[in-house]
Amino acid sequence: MKTFVSRLFSFAFRPFFLLGFIYSISAIILWVFVWNGALLLEWSRAPIHWHAHDMMMGLMAAAIAGFILTAVANWTSRPPVSGWPLATLAAVWLLGRLAILSPALSALGDALFWSILCLLVARELISARNKRNYKVLGLLVTLSLTDMLFHAGELQLLPGVDLQRVLWAQLWLVIVLINVIGGRIIPAFTGNWLRRQAPQGEELSPASLPSPYGRVDQLAIGLLLLFVASVIFRWSVVIAIPLGFSCFVAQAWRLLRWKFWLTLSDPLVWMMHLSYAWLVTGILLWTLSLTGFIPVSAAVHALTIGAITSMIISVGARAALGHTGRVLKSHYLLTTSIILLSLAALTRIAASVSGGWYWLEVAAALWFLALMCFAMRYIPILIGPSK
Repeated sequence: MKTFVSRLFSFAFRPFFLLGFIYSISAIILWVFVWNGALLLEWSRAPIHWHAHDMMMGLMAAAIAGFILTAVANWTSRPPVSGWPLATLAAVWLLGRLAILSPALSALGDALFWSILCLLVARELISARNKRNYKVLGLLVTLSLTDMLFHAGELQLLPGVDLQRVLWAQLWLVIVLINVIGGRIIPAFTGNWLRRQAPQGEELSPASLPSPYGRVDQLAIGLLLLFVASVIFRWSVVIAIPLGFSCFVAQAWRLLRWKFWLTLSDPLVWMMHLSYAWLVTGILLWTLSLTGFIPVSAAVHALTIGAITSMIISVGARAALGHTGRVLKSHYLLTTSIILLSLAALTRIAASVSGGWYWLEVAAALWFLALMCFAMRYIPILIGPSK
């Protein structure tokens, strides 16, 4: 038992990917029962706010902690955060999730989680003087502040807080985080894979590899930040809509520069590109929602199911394989999981656009199956010994 516990808390990706996926499978089942009236809970919070917040502060927050704390060891060349600090962080995250009927206890758990996470990341980056990744720490601090604002509004400690806007801010901050980190790892992993496929002794030309970080990336991220500001602060649609379309074009251009079509023979690589393509699609759908053409919920679920959850699974699978000494190779359950997630996103968008809410239950079923496929393949890896 002692060996199992020490192994579980040896790397952040182990407990947080494990807990995040178990919780998200459970939470979506609970939400379907609450949504269709089959389950009535006596709680003092709006069910829709619990669903939106906990899918973000549940699976997404766990994935962020698992990835960042694992990656920061590579960024700083320091030992990974492990042992009791990691166990404490996982425990307070779990407190925030289990306190479903108590907004106050949930707020306490989340406040402790974000505070400890930010302190751990700050300690590692500052100790190594890794200034390049201070912006990642800045995004984490901003996420923690928005979460405290959400709980303060839900508990009516700050009357007048627009909880919907706060939830949107959290969603877009995660998208910005994917832009910053995904913009590094997707072209890097793609380039590494392409080099491995080249005949021995042959060096690939720069034109055969993903384009290096440059002005296109800076433009895409800059336009995204402006579009996010226009959404959160509700700028005039005269400004927001052109910004949205410009952001969509720049992000699509950025994705094309990573040459996804060269990776179609390896699901472990192309699934990251697919996840980012959903991000690009979500930006377009959100822009269309500003015109009144479609409901904003279509864009929300393109980003949450299609982009964020797919990226979590793509990166989580790679981290689990790489950090346990396994070959970086996809598995049919992983490929099935990613395909089912895209189908879930498409079905949930159809539910929003058509108003046929029976599609919502179909989307939930596809989500459940997708995460179960991932769980069946990767839970044994997450809790098992390294090779």
